[in-house]
Amino acid sequence: MRSINPGVKLAALIVASLILSVTFNTPVNLAVFVIMLVATLASPGTNRRGLALAMLPFALTAVALFVTGLMYGSGGNAAAAIETDAFGQRTLFASDWTTAAQLASRVLAYGGLGMAFAFTSDAFELVMSLMQQFRLPAKFAYGVLAAYHFFPVVRDEYGEVGLALRARGVRVGPLSPRRVVPMLAHALERSESLAMAMESRGFEDEGARRCAYEVPLRARDLAFAIGLNAAIVVALVVVR
Repeated sequence: MRSINPGVKLAALIVASLILSVTFNTPVNLAVFVIMLVATLASPGTNRRGLALAMLPFALTAVALFVTGLMYGSGGNAAAAIETDAFGQRTLFASDWTTAAQLASRVLAYGGLGMAFAFTSDAFELVMSLMQQFRLPAKFAYGVLAAYHFFPVVRDEYGEVGLALRARGVRVGPLSPRRVVPMLAHALERSESLAMAMESRGFEDEGARRCAYEVPLRARDLAFAIGLNAAIVVALVVVR
């Protein structure tokens, strides 16, 4: 997964999400989730702890939607309704298992697709791929890269201002103006200097420009995009 062209990977996963969005096939949704999760874990350099933490909101949402589908489903068969008791009280009345499974599995499928892209793609290579293969304007692409690399600077500035205030014996909250205003002032100063530097280097010019870093487009990238979506379509046709 990590060696796939990130721009093509993004396009392929977006198409796969759109295909799944117009269907309600629980087995296919679960299969997509499991395959994407295994592929992500098998990719070298994957932060498994970060992946587990990132998947936690999707898992909680899936559980919540599953319970909601059980309790408030309206398309089920009343004769097949299920009632469970715990500690002498009715806790759940399930009238539609299908709806509950569809809602939960769809969230898991989207989570698997999103995490597969997020944990196997490099932001710099993605922007370069969008610029080289998808004709993203260079001025916008480099602006996105500059903003992306600017966030760590703002985070470090926030910490430095907090340490400076603590050294002076000033106790402030996380969003105190004494802490936020100096940080924003330095951020604006740096952003202005960055904008002037980009303009002085010709980033306003719309002419042709060469890239020092090229992201190749290979046959296996297209095979991944076509194969992934073709497999999903075939599974939707075969699995009823």
